[in-house]
Amino acid sequence: MARNEVFLDTGALEVLHKLTEGEFTAPALADATGRALARIVRDLDRLERHGLVQVVGQKGEHKVYKAVSRSFEASYASAQHLLEYLKTGMDKIARGKAEGTMSVATFRTTEDRAREVFDLIHQLRERLTMMEAEEDPETGPLVTFFFGGWKE
Repeated sequence: MARNEVFLDTGALEVLHKLTEGEFTAPALADATGRALARIVRDLDRLERHGLVQVVGQKGEHKVYKAVSRSFEASYASAQHLLEYLKTGMDKIARGKAEGTMSVATFRTTEDRAREVFDLIHQLRERLTMMEAEEDPETGPLVTFFFGGWKE
């Protein structure tokens, strides 16, 4: 899987998330998100420069964009904004507006077991990414997943 590290604020995350739902022009994204067109264009330029979105066509005078992948790796700088994005998901789950689960596990273990944990997370992430490529229906549930972990 390609590794894409880029600082994404909550606006850029919203644009990237929306593009996982389908193809959009900048004005359509502005309408869908309620954000200013100039900010959308700035976010699209940055996302395209980092290989997270691509131009797939033209609609009148506007480029049509889609997400290249539905996953990326967070850099340290984007972690705060990712956590804000996760909070939105947790709030939706709590209000019954989304189905999901989030959990944290902390435990002491050996070096070998720690490596095994991270290998399992990596394997699951790769499998989920492969599932994205296997089937991409136009409609149906939008699934967002987040993996993170560290060893001290």
